[in-house]
Amino acid sequence: MRKNGNSGNGKNKKNGKNKKNSLPQISPQQIAVIVGLLTNALEVESVLIDRDQKIQILLEGSLRKKTKADKVAEVLDDISVSDLIEAYILR
Repeated sequence: MRKNGNSGNGKNKKNGKNKKNSLPQISPQQIAVIVGLLTNALEVESVLIDRDQKIQILLEGSLRKKTKADKVAEVLDDISVSDLIEAYILR
């Protein structure tokens, strides 16, 4: 063994690090999912875990941008048609 604590085989016993730091490889599909989640284009619909600890995540979304009509329809989703007609007539 040498004086510097190195056995001469290229591995430093002091820090135990002989691997280079490398970034994980991310596929284009994984990037698309990440971007979709971060931009709220995708939402998690359900998460399933089975006995073998396998996990399934169902994502749902649309590439189409919401129009004003879509936004109004979301707001009026809980209102019945009869209430909507009555409100329109009384207006």
